[in-house]
Amino acid sequence: MTRLRLHEIHLLSEVEKTAKRVKFPSLVTVIKGENDHGKSCLIKSLYAAFGAIPQKVHPNWEKLNVALLVHFEIAGTHFHILKAGKLFSLFNSEEELIQSYSSVTKGLGPALSELFDFNLKLTNSSTRQAEQATPAFLFLPFYFDQDRSWIESWSSFERLQQFRSYRKAIAEYHTGLRPNEYYAAKGRQAEAFDDREELRNQRVVVNRVLEKIETLMKESQFDLDIANYEQEVARLLSQCNVLRTKEEALRDQMVSIDNKRIFIERQIEITVQAANELNKDFVFAAEKLGDNVECPTCGAHYENSFAERFGIAADEDHFRALLVKLNEELTQCDLELEIKREAASSIAKCVTEIQDLLAVRQGEIRLQDVLQSEGKKEVRHVLRSEVDELNREIGEADERIQKAEGEMRKLIAPKRTKEIKEYYQGRMSVYLRLLNVTELSESSYENVHSQIKENGSDGPRALLAFYFAILKSIEKYSTTTICPIVIDSPNQQDQDVDNWRRILEFMRDQRPPEAQMILGLVDDLGIDMGGEVVELTHYRQLLQKDEYHDVATRVRPFLDKVLS
Repeated sequence: MTRLRLHEIHLLSEVEKTAKRVKFPSLVTVIKGENDHGKSCLIKSLYAAFGAIPQKVHPNWEKLNVALLVHFEIAGTHFHILKAGKLFSLFNSEEELIQSYSSVTKGLGPALSELFDFNLKLTNSSTRQAEQATPAFLFLPFYFDQDRSWIESWSSFERLQQFRSYRKAIAEYHTGLRPNEYYAAKGRQAEAFDDREELRNQRVVVNRVLEKIETLMKESQFDLDIANYEQEVARLLSQCNVLRTKEEALRDQMVSIDNKRIFIERQIEITVQAANELNKDFVFAAEKLGDNVECPTCGAHYENSFAERFGIAADEDHFRALLVKLNEELTQCDLELEIKREAASSIAKCVTEIQDLLAVRQGEIRLQDVLQSEGKKEVRHVLRSEVDELNREIGEADERIQKAEGEMRKLIAPKRTKEIKEYYQGRMSVYLRLLNVTELSESSYENVHSQIKENGSDGPRALLAFYFAILKSIEKYSTTTICPIVIDSPNQQDQDVDNWRRILEFMRDQRPPEAQMILGLVDDLGIDMGGEVVELTHYRQLLQKDEYHDVATRVRPFLDKVLS
């Protein structure tokens, strides 16, 4: 069993330039203030930082776009978690960034499940597949919000319905009826099932190929010693090596020549284009222009003499000479390619020799027949070995499945199940008396996942008895992480003074001794709850401008590390 301990939260709004810092130095912290002073916003922010979004977040609060930084401790190791927008970032005790996550289900949830040793798998309502439960299901038995928890149990967070039958699953998980080790074993069992199925599919494929080989072997109707054909095989290998060497060299040479041809053809294309352009210039100078030509830019006059026209003609002649040379080189490339093609014909003769060698017979059997037979034998041997290996691995998967099933059976043994249920029912009976709930029948809380139904002011007290009966069972039997108990506004349904006093004293006295508890209260009747008191004194203004600088100085280094 490990414990989660919350130490401090920073809330920063760059929209309003306001902030709030709250510490939790003691095991018990009372957040005290009148209605609409921000108690619920503060409490809900603790869970929002971990990706567990509470029900009914006020739209005005969402508009503030509050960045949340929570310092917490798990199993003696300190961490920080930052929520900025929709991005969650986890930091170690040295304030070094571990990882940032944009998704709770696919990113943050699996990371926190590993950190908190939270192995609960639930069935997705849409896909019908088992998935890692989100952080909300880790916190659900420990958080009682002011909106839903005093009407219906375990409904404090959004998107709980994404998983089927979650109430029964989390009740059994957290109370130890199906503890952490059960789901770890179940995960190993599911993995072994998947492995076995994949191995069986592979075995089906291999067996089909093996059956085909066996059929072909029966059709061959002979079984000769390959040693009798060693000389022919040696000759075959020698011819193959010669053929391979010639083929590779010829391929390289032909590629080189072909590249050269492409290059020459491109040069010819460019040269012809340039010669055509010069010819156009010569015709224009000789026939279109007069003896004097005026520059259209500066107005100067230039003589269109025979010398200039002759120079253009001379350049054109150079291009023609170059074209002659390039065409000669292209012709040479064609000759070389023809030579290589003849070499390819020679290689074809080598192929014929190989085929003739394969046709060498001893009696009525060709060497080719023997080689094919030996190849089939080798393939058959390999496939049989593969089937043996697959059978061995399938056997190992079966053993893993059986071992996991044995572990699961031990963890849900009838004796253990009965002990946990009786302990829970006993706590429930005692707590109902302490909270002055006298009409709730035993059948209403028979199971740890019961939905408590009670009317009037007895309803919240009956639910409180149920919550603490579960918490006591968790404390005694659970092997998962124990989270802080957070109770927001338990004075519901117009409790009279005597019953309100019972509620306060009950929470104080029945809190598990090592459990951290955070209470959101309007009035504590002067009762000392045994810890620190945080007073909220500003109406509809949890965040304060005078705290902005100090909180921003603390939060911004974390933001900078995320952005960098």
